[in-house]
Amino acid sequence: MEDYNYKLHPSSMEKHQDITMGRVKYFINSGDWNKVNIHSALWKKEASGNGVVDLTSWSAPNLDRPTFAHATSQNFNVSQVGDEFGPSWSTHWFKVRVTIPQDFHGEKVEFIFDPNCEAMVWTLSGSPMRGITGGDGVTQRIDYLLTESAVAGEVHEFYVETACNGLKGNAIGSQINPPKEDRYFTLRKAAIAVKRQEAWQLMYDTRIIVDMAIFLGNNNARGLSALHTANQIVNIFDHENPDETIAQARKVSKAFLEQESSSATHQITTIGNCHIDTAWMWTYDETRRKVARSFATQLNLLERYPDYKFTASQAQQFEWLEKDYPDLFARVQDAVKTGRFIIIGGTWIEMDCNLPNGESLVRQFIFGQRYFAEKFGVRTKVFWLPDTFGYSSQIPQIVRQSGAKYFFTQKLSWNTLNKFPHTSFDWYGLDGSSIIAHMAPALTYNGVATVAEVAGSVKNHRDITSSNSSLYLYGYGDGGGGPNEVMIESLARMANTDGMPKIKHRDPVEFYDELEQVSGSLPKWSGELYFEFHRGTYTSMGKNKKLNRQTENLLHSTELFATLAAASSNSSQYSYPRDELIEAWKVTLTNQFHDVIPGCSIQDVYKDTDILYTNLVHTINGIRQNAVSSLLGDSTNSGKFESEQESSTEDRENIMSAFDYQIPTLKSASANSGEESLFAMNALAWPREEIVQVPGLNSSHSQVVQVLNKRTSLSTRGYSDVAKPEPVPVVLASNIGDLSISKVESSNASAYKPTQVYAANGNYVLENAKIRATFDTRGRLVSLIDLEAARELVPEGKTGNNFVIYPDVPLLWDAWDVEIYHLEKSRHCQCTSIEIADQGPFVSSLCIDIKVSEVSTIRQWVSLSSTSSTLEFSCEADWHEAHKILKVEFCWDIKSEFASFETQFGYIRRPTHRSTSWDLAKFEVCAHKYVDFSEFGYGVAMFNDSKYGHSVCDNTMTISLLRSPKSPNPVCDMGFHSFRFGVHPHSSSFPDTRVIKEASNFSAPLEIISADPSALGSQSFVNQNLGSSPFTIKNGESVILDTIKFAELPLQVNKDIVISSVDPTEVPDSANSSIKAINTSDISENLSTRNNCIVLRLFEAVGGRSNIELSTILNVKSVFRCDALENINYEYVKSESSNSYSIQVKPFEIVTLLLELN
Repeated sequence: MEDYNYKLHPSSMEKHQDITMGRVKYFINSGDWNKVNIHSALWKKEASGNGVVDLTSWSAPNLDRPTFAHATSQNFNVSQVGDEFGPSWSTHWFKVRVTIPQDFHGEKVEFIFDPNCEAMVWTLSGSPMRGITGGDGVTQRIDYLLTESAVAGEVHEFYVETACNGLKGNAIGSQINPPKEDRYFTLRKAAIAVKRQEAWQLMYDTRIIVDMAIFLGNNNARGLSALHTANQIVNIFDHENPDETIAQARKVSKAFLEQESSSATHQITTIGNCHIDTAWMWTYDETRRKVARSFATQLNLLERYPDYKFTASQAQQFEWLEKDYPDLFARVQDAVKTGRFIIIGGTWIEMDCNLPNGESLVRQFIFGQRYFAEKFGVRTKVFWLPDTFGYSSQIPQIVRQSGAKYFFTQKLSWNTLNKFPHTSFDWYGLDGSSIIAHMAPALTYNGVATVAEVAGSVKNHRDITSSNSSLYLYGYGDGGGGPNEVMIESLARMANTDGMPKIKHRDPVEFYDELEQVSGSLPKWSGELYFEFHRGTYTSMGKNKKLNRQTENLLHSTELFATLAAASSNSSQYSYPRDELIEAWKVTLTNQFHDVIPGCSIQDVYKDTDILYTNLVHTINGIRQNAVSSLLGDSTNSGKFESEQESSTEDRENIMSAFDYQIPTLKSASANSGEESLFAMNALAWPREEIVQVPGLNSSHSQVVQVLNKRTSLSTRGYSDVAKPEPVPVVLASNIGDLSISKVESSNASAYKPTQVYAANGNYVLENAKIRATFDTRGRLVSLIDLEAARELVPEGKTGNNFVIYPDVPLLWDAWDVEIYHLEKSRHCQCTSIEIADQGPFVSSLCIDIKVSEVSTIRQWVSLSSTSSTLEFSCEADWHEAHKILKVEFCWDIKSEFASFETQFGYIRRPTHRSTSWDLAKFEVCAHKYVDFSEFGYGVAMFNDSKYGHSVCDNTMTISLLRSPKSPNPVCDMGFHSFRFGVHPHSSSFPDTRVIKEASNFSAPLEIISADPSALGSQSFVNQNLGSSPFTIKNGESVILDTIKFAELPLQVNKDIVISSVDPTEVPDSANSSIKAINTSDISENLSTRNNCIVLRLFEAVGGRSNIELSTILNVKSVFRCDALENINYEYVKSESSNSYSIQVKPFEIVTLLLELN
């Protein structure tokens, strides 16, 4: 027999290393040399076509996503490779019948299916088995193991559900381009094949050896050895004699890889993940399927690789899986029990941390931790946010109070101006709470298991002297998928080979627990983790952000009044609507996902959120009206709210009209017994006095103090929340009690000096007893005088109320980014008209029209009421720009190097100068309801009802109003908008709780309801407690009572995992007689079941200490201190002398109290 084997000769590789490097790269890379390199040997055999792989298909109509049962009951038609199907987002089901050929007998057979899009393999019985990712990209995953040992002639039948979208949506070209809606896909392959297993193993070996040669380089002995080894492998391999030469080559590769690393080398904890964006370049509905595809794939890999571990966060995604794929969900539960499918994160979704309010962040943990505990027996220790666009300074405290103590992100590695200085560090929040934070030094959360990424964990580690360890996350993400076989095999080869860090698949908690042991040597970072990128997300999709703010306000007031109704002894007919509120919160929290509320998702996502918000608002309003009806009525009066004017079907379907309802009236079954009584709903924890517009109220009502003239709206509907087409009555709501429903009575109307509006010296002047504002004919604020302080606030030659438009063309991420260079060029918008709109006595206003461009317009009403020193600007915009950003700017005669920006449960100071690169990077920052710019003794605050992008530079305050990016949503912010902002001068330094309260008043104005006198109950809660607050706080001006709700129901998984139960902690001050430790044996049945318990959440708003006295008109048995998950820690002792509870509150502390009612 002739010998056709090649004889190997000595290599002169050292003289042509670059050429050798090119050679070995070609050996493993797919491309022109596939017929002779390792790819030529990967598959032993393949078969396809009729009789081997027979296909039938059914296409779902109308972009439906049918269930397995529905789809498989349809009539399927014959299909074949080459068939085209679509359009984008449509669903097509294939029934596959595979008949094993004779020469495949005994082989391990793979089914290969490439639909050029995403797909899921299902068993005939309806079990999802593996996700498919078609196409040519690196994310391709088109094989499914059919059988370990095939039997000739055996038939295998199953289904494949295809989704007409790629892993990252349907964009063509750039991944952030808007989706192509008429995209069609071709079924490129449907076959069976047998792998040459040793060839795959050699490819995995050589991939790592070549990568090490590249990364370590020619000046490193191990790098040169890697190159030499790879060259040997190429020389040994013969595509014409694969089996024998592969076996020889693997001896060489194994000898290289089995050279172990030293014990002192860097230690990497690695974990597979598939970071699935809850919505982004696809909708929520498609995410539900992405979760199933990804988790099915990962369960398959967990079965095949005993050392592999996988992690996932976001309780919402698991709940979707539970509802849509119960069999797959049960398999995930089983995998969690083994400790290999690791639940992490502890929040409902991976939320944005800039825009949601503080209560929303707390609820993320309440809902996330409860779900994971209930369904998986897990309470996570790690707050997991790899891809969110900045992190609030109150995060450490909220995390600590929510049962976690560790934090992971990676996003700050994207910073554009300053490299974040730490990898592992103690992060200190606004109140001084700290958590251990780690940012993966591989600089990715979607690693693909390359040598460069893994070795980068050492190279990029900025705190390696404190901790010689790191986390490494790998797996395709954003669109899901997760790790594949190549990644797992590659990490196995790098795990303990010389020249590489040591690698072990572990639960991230193990890594953090070890990091905690050296926490004393970790560096410290105090304050926010500001992200120097994606600053446009504070502004993009302004309407969506406004809906979030309004929904948060509505939930806040609804929970308050529902709690009071349920807790009232006169409300035995009313039950707290716990389940309805839970569902409302879930929708709200889901819409706060870090690609949704920032405004950087595709158009279809916002079509969905509009519908969700519309339904949500109508539902919550219904809940609130039922509660208010109970509070106003009594057991003999079954009053019912009716709108004065039913809205049209079109309006009910329009999201903006959801908040635009007419004044609701409580009516009784009996005849109307006279003029309706008016009541003001105040959900804030301080008394208020406001002029309130009441659309729909009869202008002859005795409480009407003025009727505003009609306002012509820019909206095609003819009205908005700031402009009504008919005259609008206003009432004086004075002496409105806090946290209550108070009757509106204008008996002291004469005590207020009338407002004035007049023309003077070619200008227009608005004036009340407190301030005088002067506008020129260009609509600019040229003077603002504090009459009481006799102080001019606008510098000589400067102005305010300047609408300025800037070019907005970022380098990379259109909807995400506002780049610093946009400030280098601007254009002032032109005023086209200014006229007097209302002339007092209680409200005076001007109407100003601004021409932005030939296609965009602003209409603005500037108002001053007799009761306030806030100058209010109510605006409408008809916006049709491209790559522009609109701002409003005010220049003040104030000198301060810092301004104060509201954040969740407090505020943060930021510089007004640009002295360092760190200061310069904050040219656009996030704030909630207020920004304050104060020098000692005086300041100006700016309020808003829905805007989050702000800047204070030198003495100019700016609010970013609207953007116009075109990717990924080509109609982002296009069309009609309404928004409000206000200017509030104050004769005090900041912090000043009066300013903070005024900002909350501005963001959530008083709401008026009316009631037939016959519908009111004489024994109602409101009647019995008229003018009384249900809760009173003394000695704590800076402590704000924020949330009042019924307690969550207890959940005790085991002795270590309790939520909304009892978790005793050491009493913070044993000498303090006002607190005492919990004796678990004394826990009452009511307390253990939480049947009659309510929760108060307070926070200290300015950074001071208080020892408050809390009292209540409710029949309270006991008061307990809790964590954010409502676990009882210790008890407060009631003072018999003051009939109150003494509670110490530290600076910026969030305090959760549980009140057990009798």
